[in-house]
Amino acid sequence: MPRFTILGSGDPDHPGFNQIIMDLLKTVDAELKLRSYRTDEELFEAIQDVDGVTQGGGVSYPRHIVEALPERVRVIGSGGIGVDFVDVDAATERGIIVYNIIGVFEREVAHQAMMLLLAQARQLLPINKAMLTRDGSIKRGTIQHLYGQTLGLVSFGNIGRAMAKIAAGFEFNILAFDPFVSQDIADAYGVTMVDQETLFKESDFVSCHAPLTTGTYHLIGEQDFRHMKSSAHFINTGRGPVVDEAALIKALQEGWIAGAGLDVLEKEPPAPDNPLLKMDQVTLTPHYASSSERGSVERHKKAGGQLVDILSGRWPEDGLVNPAVKPLAAEKWGMPG
Repeated sequence: MPRFTILGSGDPDHPGFNQIIMDLLKTVDAELKLRSYRTDEELFEAIQDVDGVTQGGGVSYPRHIVEALPERVRVIGSGGIGVDFVDVDAATERGIIVYNIIGVFEREVAHQAMMLLLAQARQLLPINKAMLTRDGSIKRGTIQHLYGQTLGLVSFGNIGRAMAKIAAGFEFNILAFDPFVSQDIADAYGVTMVDQETLFKESDFVSCHAPLTTGTYHLIGEQDFRHMKSSAHFINTGRGPVVDEAALIKALQEGWIAGAGLDVLEKEPPAPDNPLLKMDQVTLTPHYASSSERGSVERHKKAGGQLVDILSGRWPEDGLVNPAVKPLAAEKWGMPG
């Protein structure tokens, strides 16, 4: 029997990229147990006699779930950057280590954001529709130029900074709002830090890269959209609930803003009657901004490496979400204090 067992989401007969994690875990006498689970009941059935989980299957870990996990569970790993699927405070109280994957997806997400921005500026979907239907509705003089326009970044972490590097090549003027980032840091990217109101008032494109936390839920609402120019576009590749979607829909329906490019929505998958699905001025993608062949390989390498570190009694080099867990993890799992 392996010394450790980690629960992952997937088909055990077709592990795909999970084989990378499996091979890495073998080096520390551990196994990856793949199961398909979508409900709390299926999760609890699958999680018995495991030492940790890698996030997947669309299952969340709110406080009542974390508190009910078997005592031997020592790690919950995110399959990406976001950790809004787990109550980190509850995990910390139980000595459960939470990690995420950083340094892998930033460029992919920034590329997706720029793709959505370009699709909006160049009216890609309406023009494609006009070409297919041959209705002669292409109006060449309405295409927005980019150079000299102002791009506003909501959140200036790793993804926002990657977006700034790309945007510089298009000769944007770049603003950013992030209360945790100083102007000294922004100077290295040619970015001007401003307050939230100024960013929405002055930007021709607003690109949201904010994570979902208790402090960022509905960070962007009706007042922000009312501040925007009627010619401006809103892009979101962060998290859907950071935006008050009802306010965004109202802004689009009433013409406060010109359009939106969205990789994330407040509820995923969206309801069939969600008005965003039927708007010609909206470009939608299915929360896949971080997806790429390279990203999938690197993500699984990173996840496997972090699990190997933790199971070996070492803290991972990066990606530790809850450093406050260290004293209790040292006591329970023999981790360095």
